[in-house]
Amino acid sequence: MVVEILPLGGLGEIGKNMTAIGFDGKYVIVDMGIRLDVILGFEDVDIGSMSREELINIKGIPDDAALRNHDVEAIVLTHGHLDHIGAIGKLLHAYKAPIYGTPLTIELAKHVIREERGFKVKNELKTVMPGEVVDANGMELEFIGATHSILQTILLAIHGPGGAVLCASDFKLDDEPLLGNKTDYHRLKKLANDGLLAALVGAVRVDEPGPTGSEAHAKEMLREVVKEAISNGGAVLATTFSSHIVRIKSMVDLSLELGRTPVLLGRSLYNYCTAASQLGLVKFPSELHIHGRPNAVKNLIRKIEESREDYVLIATGHQGEPTALLTRIADKQLPFKVREGDEVIFSASVIPNPINESNRELLETKLRAQGAHVYKGIHVSGHAGRCDTAEFIKLVGPEHLVPCHSTVDKLKIVTDIGRELGYSNGQLHILQNGKCLRLGG
Repeated sequence: MVVEILPLGGLGEIGKNMTAIGFDGKYVIVDMGIRLDVILGFEDVDIGSMSREELINIKGIPDDAALRNHDVEAIVLTHGHLDHIGAIGKLLHAYKAPIYGTPLTIELAKHVIREERGFKVKNELKTVMPGEVVDANGMELEFIGATHSILQTILLAIHGPGGAVLCASDFKLDDEPLLGNKTDYHRLKKLANDGLLAALVGAVRVDEPGPTGSEAHAKEMLREVVKEAISNGGAVLATTFSSHIVRIKSMVDLSLELGRTPVLLGRSLYNYCTAASQLGLVKFPSELHIHGRPNAVKNLIRKIEESREDYVLIATGHQGEPTALLTRIADKQLPFKVREGDEVIFSASVIPNPINESNRELLETKLRAQGAHVYKGIHVSGHAGRCDTAEFIKLVGPEHLVPCHSTVDKLKIVTDIGRELGYSNGQLHILQNGKCLRLGG
């Protein structure tokens, strides 16, 4: 029995994740993401109105030509980040298979589908919970809970006639996640005991020594910084990943605890936070204002400007995105002016690519030029560092190790870890998008 691993995106790059796992000619697709830095590099790009071919040509979405006309039994979305779900509007119509994801992931996928204007997506959307196992025409799909920087992330174990393959692109080992799942060590150990043919292991932060800090530690860092910022008496602005509900909840709670009213502003913040709240995954205080519509945002910002010392303004713009609220404030496009003595807190790392790094540096420069004090690095990653990655590989003990979801230099670090753990060259596989690895047979 031959087991196939066919990456279609996410190798040699960060983002655009999509992989097909095949057993005896039947396939499961794992994720369909966009490459955010490429998309952001095109001014005023509207993904919903662009064609599939245009987006493939600019390398913004995976090229799935190698999988077209194959027998796809299921599509699994591991979590709700756009680099894993952002391309579904362009690619799903080619496959008749159902889509599986946790409730938050499916809710966020619906947002992507609603924005699609070129294709009608008719695939059945099926919600699953961590711990569930479903049958996909003879293949068992096992959804294993994991901690990441977005709630309800899963690792996917696909059990087929030739063995089991684990897809673990995004995870961290965090015993104090504050909200949501801990990575399910017990189930991962059982996978190892039963025999795991191959594991795809994410490499986004594997160049950092680790271990990756807990979210509880991030909250304590935030506590010190927010307390200091508020004590200085100026306006306090903060930003983080809009999908990082746990971090946002910490910001909201700390603001109230320290005597200021938090507000959440920006469309993506509104979408993620309302989805998580409606699903009962987080409980925000009733007095919290969350606005995404431009007019509502402007009206509230005008009110905040009149009483700056009473609020913590939590806004989009952690990467310095040109159209995000924090950038627009720095560019003096909104009725709120940064002044001498204001405080700006970045509770997010820069996603490692040149466009993000340039945008973020430019935004910080503008804020400082207007008199703001900028706090950086108030963050812990949602990805495993080097020592966490080694611990994870030892835990699951795959026969074959396949690094994924990163640039080539980081993929190589995962294979270096594999060699240190005793893997031979024949068990370590650095793949390329569009090139299939066949195991067994």
